[in-house]
Amino acid sequence: MDLGNKIKKYYKEAELYNSHGLLNEALEKYKSIDGLVKSTRNIRNREGILKQIALKIELTSKKLQKLDGVKATPEVAEDAQSLMKEMYTFDDPEAKGSSALGGAIALAKFGQYDKAIEELNRLLEYDKLRLEAAKNILWCWVQQNYTDYAVSLYQKWRKNKLFPPEEVDSIQAYFTELIDSAGGDHEIDELESQRTVEPDSEIDDDEILDISAVRFVLPRGPKEGEKIELEISFQSGKYIRMIIPRKEKDLIDSINPGDLLKEIVFYSPVAIFSGEGYVSSKNEIDAGPKKADYSLEIKIIKIVS
Repeated sequence: MDLGNKIKKYYKEAELYNSHGLLNEALEKYKSIDGLVKSTRNIRNREGILKQIALKIELTSKKLQKLDGVKATPEVAEDAQSLMKEMYTFDDPEAKGSSALGGAIALAKFGQYDKAIEELNRLLEYDKLRLEAAKNILWCWVQQNYTDYAVSLYQKWRKNKLFPPEEVDSIQAYFTELIDSAGGDHEIDELESQRTVEPDSEIDDDEILDISAVRFVLPRGPKEGEKIELEISFQSGKYIRMIIPRKEKDLIDSINPGDLLKEIVFYSPVAIFSGEGYVSSKNEIDAGPKKADYSLEIKIIKIVS
């Protein structure tokens, strides 16, 4: 590994340690970079790199000083350290984004499932990474006990022919084993003839208050990550329906049937509570005063607080 790549690798590791609160490990890596750069004269932008690393060392040292006597910096387990150090060994010069795959898998192993799924979804567009990304997405959902949703997601992939024929058997064998090891009883053979599985709700219809509006984060599209609030136009127990005006095309494109919304805020005249929901349908209205607007239906599957 040449010096430039080694510095980049150390910097990525240091930033990862820092983001997990592993300040001693991060400081050690920053100091290693400082030593490497100082020992070499012919590095491009040498002074700029040294200033940036010096600032990182200063900020990390100050964080450690603040924590001293208050709480210990988290001690990283040996297997976790190994995983962090190896997360960038997934690099493959012929497969763009393979380093990101390594990072996403590391996030998943540390239990940061939402962030891992977000990163893995982006990698589905790469032919050489799609299979591994998809397997890890399914693993993340099953680990969170969302096996129904994992089956639904896989069915959607199969229906949309996301995988070429040579990968279908591989992912199906993996997914079957994954479900078996989790103690599930789902059948995923002959998925094309099956109706997409909708996650079961944990609550009864009579336990749901009347809901006037919801707020949630958009999972994709031009407005990905943006929080939006929609008024409820109709409610039947755990199913709520809202109207999206036709002019809100970016909003319409940002949510699809089959999406699992894990952080929804529900507004009721008597309370505000949060939970999770499944997008059961999104249809264009073809008649009446709302013609060409969209009807969005969400099934409430869990109340968190």
